[in-house]
Amino acid sequence: MKNYVLLVDIEKCTQCYGCVLACKDEHFGNDFPPVSAGCKELGQNWIGIGSIERGSGDKVFVDCWPELCRHCEDPECVKASGAVYKRDDGIVIIDPLKAKGEEALAGSCPHGAISFNDEKGLPQKCTLCAHLLDAGEAAPRCVEACPTSALLFGDLGDPDSEAARVVCETPELAGQSGVVRYSSRPGRFAAGSVYLSRSEVAEGAKVQLLCGGEPVMETLTNGFGDFRFDRLPGGTQEGAGGGAVLQIKISLDGYETALLDLGASGDVCWDEIVLARAQP
Repeated sequence: MKNYVLLVDIEKCTQCYGCVLACKDEHFGNDFPPVSAGCKELGQNWIGIGSIERGSGDKVFVDCWPELCRHCEDPECVKASGAVYKRDDGIVIIDPLKAKGEEALAGSCPHGAISFNDEKGLPQKCTLCAHLLDAGEAAPRCVEACPTSALLFGDLGDPDSEAARVVCETPELAGQSGVVRYSSRPGRFAAGSVYLSRSEVAEGAKVQLLCGGEPVMETLTNGFGDFRFDRLPGGTQEGAGGGAVLQIKISLDGYETALLDLGASGDVCWDEIVLARAQP
């Protein structure tokens, strides 16, 4: 028996909308009984793109990800209507015949993944291209269309499946349930620009993230003197509640080491960190 999983690596998503277009191409104007009827041409997408902007000044970063039906372990939509069922392989299907006229079904989804097709009078959502999988295809159209491999599809019960291997090796994914699972979720970050003077950037400076005085992340400033650490480990500025103090340490030959404290919460951005020359 198949046990499908669709993994979404947020860090790899570039908001290209390839998955959205592939889904529309597959399902607009095409009925695939008994799992789906065609979606609307305009005003309805079974995959959307979510995004979040973080930071300040010139240190603003955008994280984006595909949003679609999670095919939950314990689906609320199945509880809300007899027209919805969960297959043995994990895929949740809205029966396109039985669900006719059930507009209220859209409100049952906690993820907002169900939309109402007013042209056909049907609540609809992602089916993971169940018609293709049932015909022997290896993956849904959205996965095939993704140019950055942000989407990975497979069978958790197949020992040779790359998706199954990734889940086993990634606690963030193994701790989730349902078919669709997300990794590299946006977390707290620290970023800054390092200068040797007010007009000269510090390229190649070593930047370390310290937790309790011990380095846990390390990078070098780029050609613009910039650095960034994402998904920071737990810690506080004061070490309150047993949390370790988080600091940024910047080192470069010929200059004094800079040590900067991070706040207890929130993203931290430094527009200008000027290193002082070491005393002879």
